[in-house]
Amino acid sequence: MKKGEPIAQFSYDNTLDETDGAMKTFQQHFSTKRGKLSIAAYSLLSVAVIGGIVLNPSNVPLYFALVFCALGLFYCLTDKSRTRKKILTALKDMNPEEYRCTIYPEKIELETIIKPKENEVDVKIDEDKDEEIITPLKTVFKFGDDLLNFDENEDSLLLIFNRRQIYCFPKRCLSKEQEDTVRDFLFKKLESDNV
Repeated sequence: MKKGEPIAQFSYDNTLDETDGAMKTFQQHFSTKRGKLSIAAYSLLSVAVIGGIVLNPSNVPLYFALVFCALGLFYCLTDKSRTRKKILTALKDMNPEEYRCTIYPEKIELETIIKPKENEVDVKIDEDKDEEIITPLKTVFKFGDDLLNFDENEDSLLLIFNRRQIYCFPKRCLSKEQEDTVRDFLFKKLESDNV
């Protein structure tokens, strides 16, 4: 392979199901300590309040405390699914976007191809041009400089930036050879960079 030549290049898009699956995988591997501590705290408080109710059933404030603990525990247990639901609802209203990924030995370039919405009015910016030119938005990640992780689920290969953003490469958009090349390269590259 020549210097500067890409290891892999492909175009892709994401369905809502693929996005949801990517977020579930991300949440499983990067669950927060705060969430686990909150669940443990509400659980212990609930046990303590139930113990208090058993010892003194006429203590009315303990019943309010139990309801508070139960609501807090429910909120903590459903937090991840509520977060995913909010994101998917927001994405549902957007135009499906197309992306292009180019992986080089030293970096990854991701381009978002912005398409005009169906109900948008064309605006002529330059009278000499027939239509407005929409340029892609490009993001560049450099191995060793940016905090990147690689993960995979049944449907997608996942590039995770700074433990906060997920880039989902659906396997349906890759040939088997591309899938194997991308998986092997990112796994090896990000394992060695994160050691």
